[in-house]
Amino acid sequence: MDPAENRRHPRVNVDLFADWGRSPECEYYDKVTSLSMSGCFLATRHELNRSEEIYLRLSSDVSGAVTLKGVVRYQLKTMEGAPPTGAGIEFTNVSNDSEIKLQKMVNSYLQPS
Repeated sequence: MDPAENRRHPRVNVDLFADWGRSPECEYYDKVTSLSMSGCFLATRHELNRSEEIYLRLSSDVSGAVTLKGVVRYQLKTMEGAPPTGAGIEFTNVSNDSEIKLQKMVNSYLQPS
């Protein structure tokens, strides 16, 4: 079964840098390569554990900055023993204001350039 079939919202390919971390201070800086209203893929070499909570701060010219809390759903590794290449994050407890900003961000990638 294709994992995309289980998604609540369609994902768009993006090229966004994000501050993120295990606390709201967001001590790391990596790239988000896909985004939806319910989650994202964070391209990172940092080890993350399934069900671990993290914070992400995304920003774009269209929507401004949005800070989100998320849960790690999986970590991707290209082969056993190799460093991770990223993690699938599901957003949790998204406020109405954050949802509006996130929708603007997603929509901006749906628009033809």
